[in-house]
Amino acid sequence: MAADEEVLDRLGELPHLTAAIRQAKIKKAHYLGADVEKALTNLGEVFYSPQDIYTKMRAGDFEMADFEAHGKTYKNSFVTYENFYQNHEDAEVREKSFRSFSEGLRKHQNTAAAAYLAQVKSEKLLADMKGYDSVFDYLLAEQEVDRVMFDRQIDLIMKDFAPVAQRYLKHVAKVNGLEKMTFADWKLDLDSALNPEVTIDDAYDLVMKSVEPLGQEYCQEVARYQEERWVDFAANSGKDSGGYAADPYRVHPYVLMSWTGRLSDVYTLIHEIGHSGQFIFSDNHQSYFNAHMSTYYVEAPSTFNELLLSDYLENQSNDPRQKRFALAHRLTDTYFHNFITHLLEAVFQRKVYTLIEEGETFGASKLNSIMKEVLTDFWGDAIEIDDDATLTWMRQAHYYMGLYSYTYSAGLVISTAGYLHLKNSETGAEDWLNLLKSGGSKTPLESAMIIGADISTDKPLRDTIQFLSDTVDQIIAYSAELGE
Repeated sequence: MAADEEVLDRLGELPHLTAAIRQAKIKKAHYLGADVEKALTNLGEVFYSPQDIYTKMRAGDFEMADFEAHGKTYKNSFVTYENFYQNHEDAEVREKSFRSFSEGLRKHQNTAAAAYLAQVKSEKLLADMKGYDSVFDYLLAEQEVDRVMFDRQIDLIMKDFAPVAQRYLKHVAKVNGLEKMTFADWKLDLDSALNPEVTIDDAYDLVMKSVEPLGQEYCQEVARYQEERWVDFAANSGKDSGGYAADPYRVHPYVLMSWTGRLSDVYTLIHEIGHSGQFIFSDNHQSYFNAHMSTYYVEAPSTFNELLLSDYLENQSNDPRQKRFALAHRLTDTYFHNFITHLLEAVFQRKVYTLIEEGETFGASKLNSIMKEVLTDFWGDAIEIDDDATLTWMRQAHYYMGLYSYTYSAGLVISTAGYLHLKNSETGAEDWLNLLKSGGSKTPLESAMIIGADISTDKPLRDTIQFLSDTVDQIIAYSAELGE
């Protein structure tokens, strides 16, 4: 880190080192000297301990009690609730499972709050030591974006997308005959009767057909996931919910998920294939030092694949019910997860880090209060927010990954731009593959320009929100056609 700036400039001209040298320059500007940096490195395990505590608590201590609905007893867990019960077609199952799930969280809220407090305090300490203006600037530096882009992402979605989301949920309530929608209901499918069980073989078939527009080069790599068994599907007890992808450089990726046979699992599968597919293409075309793209848009390849799946489902039938089904899943499986769930995490984070910047502290009750404020601000009168809903902050590990949560929506803006480019340009597929191949060799702004998206402005984000508003209009029109 003591390297001369001129030396770094010369090294940065080497095409296989561009990303590494950019990051080295960022770190060099806040370098504390060899002895201090060595001490911080030796303390790495200590700095990691809050995340380790949360991970072990979530995997081993979060136990959800059985619940009863319609005289039948159901077992509950983190995985089964998030992958199955939360969008169950039966209202009593949704309600009872949510209460069981929330009670399991509540028992550990004080421990979770203490772990999170330790996390953000350590980040604030490091930001101050390294001379950053704020913890926000410290956490955004490695993403190669500034505070303006972070705040714009949050503020525009809260202001302009919230009314779109509210309009859709009110329509879901109307179609399903709900007098009110609680937090236990907000993942309810618009048309539960059309949510078929899906086998793993069916899922792979859907994935292959969905990615066909990207051409043979991409499809050949995707076929290997099934042929070479790169995905762990077993929904074992204690296994984490969600999906994960790992990438040993130039070997092959590994994907971890829990299969429950729902269409949402197909979205998870194609999402993780999007991540790991990008690993394959960047590994094959970039050096080890340039392979990994910025966290800012790391979710673009994954969510782009989800859009391909929804597009394929939409175009399989002229039946308005089938088309409505596909568009609804575009909203709920892709945008609701990334533009709402994770974005609201980011709003929550911004409030928490602001507290820490102001020298304040917090416990579980304060975090519950902040989350209630965030949920109420976004959902308005579309959802009834109660005390169980406020425990949502306990459900994600993203709070231990810096300012990661907002990047889901940032990546989705880039993937939406790429999807619209694919639909409207003859070079759309080639341009998208070139973005995947670029890895981390370019900055986020440079990479987005490969598909013609200028993310230094708010236009790509506004275009995405308009795309979603149009989608809701289409869904409501199909419902009218169906007499609903």
